[in-house]
Order: sequence, then C-alpha cells, then structure tokens
Amino acid sequence: MFEPNEILTTLTGRGLVTAEGCETVRVRYRVVVERRQGGLFAHGDLHGSHAGLRPIWLEPDAQLRLKTGRRLDISLTDLVGDTAEFESTGAVGAL
Repeated sequence: MFEPNEILTTLTGRGLVTAEGCETVRVRYRVVVERRQGGLFAHGDLHGSHAGLRPIWLEPDAQLRLKTGRRLDISLTDLVGDTAEFESTGAVGAL
C-alpha cells in the first residue's frame, strides 16, 4: 500500500529543454517524482534564460533531457524571469 502523493525521489542537475520549432535551452533542473493514484507523476522547476524558455512556455509539449540522458515529456506551467515550473505530460518511468 502507498500513501497518496508519496514523494519517491528528487533529482537535480543540468539538462536541456527542447520543443518543436524552438531552440534548445540549457537549464538547471529540480524534478520531484511522486506516486499518485494513477501512477508516477513528475513536476519541478527549471532555471535557464528567459529568452530561451519563453518560446517553449508557449508550446504545449516539450522534453527535458536529464544529465543521465533520460527524457521526460513536460509542459511548462509558469514562467517568471529565468525560472519556469513544469509538470510531466507523459509516462514517468524509472528516472
């Protein structure tokens, strides 16, 4: 049995964010992976250049490539200055 919204791990590092039609952006990330009733879910924040993140924020689908090379489908939900918040949009496997 598991607790609702149980935090499984928090990942930090440097990675890349990409979205179709947008330039790739180098970022520092913090990813929180938690278990919810429907499975695994990830959310967190990114720190990169505002000019690079803004076009990605306007796109519904993006990918975060972690320092391990793993990719996470995300959507940026907020952008203030050089900091963006995101949520996972696809399956979150073992990160």
